[in-house]
Amino acid sequence: MGRVPISRVRTSHALTIKANGVSVGLINGWNPTQSRTVTPIYEVGFDNSGNPVELMPGNINAQQVSINRYDTYITKMEEAFGTPDLVMLTRQNQPFDVLESWVIPDPSLIVGDAPISLLIRPREKEIQTTSSPSPFTKKEKYLYSGCWFTSLGRTLRSDDNRIVNVTGTLMYTKKLKITGLAGAAVSF
Repeated sequence: MGRVPISRVRTSHALTIKANGVSVGLINGWNPTQSRTVTPIYEVGFDNSGNPVELMPGNINAQQVSINRYDTYITKMEEAFGTPDLVMLTRQNQPFDVLESWVIPDPSLIVGDAPISLLIRPREKEIQTTSSPSPFTKKEKYLYSGCWFTSLGRTLRSDDNRIVNVTGTLMYTKKLKITGLAGAAVSF
């Protein structure tokens, strides 16, 4: 993880992705999504005929992450995630876990609409940052457990930067927010 700007806006500088305890690196797209079916409930009657009167949420039916990563000669994407060289997707015979970790700047360092690094103010109103060795004292961690690749492909082009970009999709069983002592128990 490089330098993280002190900003009110979440930036990808603050994000680290690890699979089975190892930083995946070279990710240029990480897009988690969830979806579920919501069924409209209709009532038969003169006043509401044809109009839904309630929406009934159903089960989650798609928990997935679309990934883009630059391929390297040393470690291809599937190997970076701890799976073997997946010439065929059926070669993955064990699920893996992914940890998404965010570092969050201390809110006392952000004043108004701008980060402290961009503010000019009189000396008497300066914020003292010496009490904390790092402006990033808080972390958010999310665990994607039971991950399986459902698609994997490479884009090879001769008319752009010629970097091999790998695209893939993971399905995961659960997404958990890691907090407190439970966060310390996860070995990432």
